Amino acid sequence: MNRIDNDDPERHEEATRKPWPRALKYWRTISAEAFDDPTKAEVTRFVRATTTTIPEWQRAISGDAEAAIGMVMHCKAPSSIGIRVDFPMTVLLASAFEDAAAALMLSQKLRRMPLEARLRTKLATSWQVANLLLRTLRRRPTGVTRG
Repeated sequence: MNRIDNDDPERHEEATRKPWPRALKYWRTISAEAFDDPTKAEVTRFVRATTTTIPEWQRAISGDAEAAIGMVMHCKAPSSIGIRVDFPMTVLLASAFEDAAAALMLSQKLRRMPLEARLRTKLATSWQVANLLLRTLRRRPTGVTRG
């Protein structure tokens, strides 16, 4: 089980004994189109295995895209990236795979992150495109195929 430390020194100490999972960095290192099914599943498994007593986090962790968006929507741009940024952004990432609004929020948040400018632009643009693709797929009538 993954645990959110909630500023509890004992939990924080427990959580830092092992290196953080790779999935926590994916939102800031892999563009939307580069996510394959196994990598998406890795992110989703990590997020779903997390436990918390905070209702909003519980909803977000269980796949509620609106709750995941709400967790990050009003956060200011950080000066550095650590677990307090990586975790909520990874929860948002898990929703962004299938939810257009979450993909758009991920794009918007990436534009304000302290990342190398070229990488920041590449990642943010990829999730903006993902937002458009997800919206298009959602609107396509059943039974209509391209070809």
